Amino acid sequence: MKRIINLILLAFVSLNSLAVSSYNEKDVKRLRAEMLRLISTAEREKFYEVSNKLKDVCQKIGDERTFYTAWGNQADYESTRQNYAKADEIAEQIARYAAEQNSHWGNYIALHTRAMTALQKQDYNAAEEAFKRAVDFRHKYFPKESAGDDLQELMKIANHRKDQKAGLMYARKILAEPDVAPIHKGRALFRLSQFAFNKKNIAQYDSIYNVLMQLKESDGIAAIEPVVEVNYEILHGNYQKAMKLCEDLSPDKKAERMAVIYHLMGNNDKAYEMMAKFKKINDSIVLVSHGNVVASCYVQMNNERLKLEQKMLEDENAQLKSWLIYILCIVLVIILAVVIWIHHLRIKKLEKEKALLESEKKRAEKAFDMKNEFITNITNELRAPLNPIEGFSDILATPDYQLQTEEREALRGMIKDSSKHITRLIDELAEISFYESKKSLPMNYTMSPNHLARHMVDAMRPHCKEGVRMFFESDLPDDYAVQTNQEAMEALLIHLLENAVKYTDKGVITLAVTEYEDCVRTSVTDTGRGIPPERREHVFETFRELGDNQKLQGLGLSICQAIVKLLGGKIWLDESYTDGTRFVYDVPIHKSGEA
Repeated sequence: MKRIINLILLAFVSLNSLAVSSYNEKDVKRLRAEMLRLISTAEREKFYEVSNKLKDVCQKIGDERTFYTAWGNQADYESTRQNYAKADEIAEQIARYAAEQNSHWGNYIALHTRAMTALQKQDYNAAEEAFKRAVDFRHKYFPKESAGDDLQELMKIANHRKDQKAGLMYARKILAEPDVAPIHKGRALFRLSQFAFNKKNIAQYDSIYNVLMQLKESDGIAAIEPVVEVNYEILHGNYQKAMKLCEDLSPDKKAERMAVIYHLMGNNDKAYEMMAKFKKINDSIVLVSHGNVVASCYVQMNNERLKLEQKMLEDENAQLKSWLIYILCIVLVIILAVVIWIHHLRIKKLEKEKALLESEKKRAEKAFDMKNEFITNITNELRAPLNPIEGFSDILATPDYQLQTEEREALRGMIKDSSKHITRLIDELAEISFYESKKSLPMNYTMSPNHLARHMVDAMRPHCKEGVRMFFESDLPDDYAVQTNQEAMEALLIHLLENAVKYTDKGVITLAVTEYEDCVRTSVTDTGRGIPPERREHVFETFRELGDNQKLQGLGLSICQAIVKLLGGKIWLDESYTDGTRFVYDVPIHKSGEA
């Protein structure tokens, strides 16, 4: 008896510890978000109140990094408001405390904070030395983490000093960092692209441009400056397209790029006009900026004009014929080079078109095979319930064949079940055809994810098999509302819950809702039969065998994938979960009033 009481007490203490831990983690997230909001405001007292609370909570739960980061943010708050003495004092406090606690992360934050304060003072020498120490320290004690944020500041300092060599060095160091953040990678590549453009190195520029565009598509980073695409078109001779892209640039950069384009097009009068406009905007007589291409073009145009006029005056009579022949030869060489280059480009274009046609051909063949497979599967699925309907109907229609009442009812029940199966299959075919024919869905309904999920669980709970329980979990408030398509969201949850109910003979089914980054994340977890590893990649395909003669009856998961795609999200099978099956999907958040 005593042993049982001790076990109960131990379980109670464990549950209480888990509850406290969960509560503290939520506190950290909430306080950190509030601190980051206040850091850019003038609410000093409120900022310190929130950041100090965050420090206290982090100390209690042992979150060392968030603790020192919050402390460092206090120094950043002061330095951005030119309270440099206070910022230095806070950095010194961090360093002393970190030394006492033997905290490497705390020592790093102290170094980083001092560097940021020096940068705010515009003491670039001190800032550079401090950031270098921070980089070395991070490489020493955190070798698997990126020091890209500190290296990026060093690159900015080099650019401010117009030290092109140092700027390129730091850009390359950023790209060599382990697990470098996309935003830092984008900034470094942008710096290298400027160098490649100034050197007119088309191959190097194309390589950098392709990586930048991949980053823009995959990570959605905002480091792709509009001037990158303008320079790309200039280098490839697409001047009209480059001029159109210039409309997205700031006035000074627009005038600068337009001058380069007009010069390359041979319209030097317009080039001079754009150069004058650029100089007027910048209130400058001489344009000097990191080896800028416009400056070199401006000097080159003047020199060429002076030389040409001088030679024309000196040799107007005696050497007129020889100059005409010389110019004619140059023109012929240029024309020949252009013809060869155009021919080379045409060959490349034809090769690309050929490769594209091959790819499209393979896609078409694959689509044709998939269509045939789909038709075959549909035929088999329809034939399976039709065969018993036909056979049982013949039995019921035979007058010489006497059936007991129980047998007749059993046959009627089988016919009815088969008919329901056919009806459901046809309904699902119509449903998937409807969603796959759409390019988008109207976000015309404001709703609470909690209310919808709770309603779906209440509706599906009676369909669970005996002994199976169904729960709903959420860390969102009930008044959390999003703009979405109600019918699609309801259909999505119904299919996922029906799938869980169908394959769960005992245990628990859980529908969970949370916010993840800029999405609402929903998961349906069950303790059912699970899916064999070799079949998991096909779960969203129609009528795939799952092993042990099981099949995905119907198109529910295929419909779910089509709906999530239309909502702009993604759905996947969580393969890390091994106690059954867990499907997860993310749908982007559309707040009320958003388009």
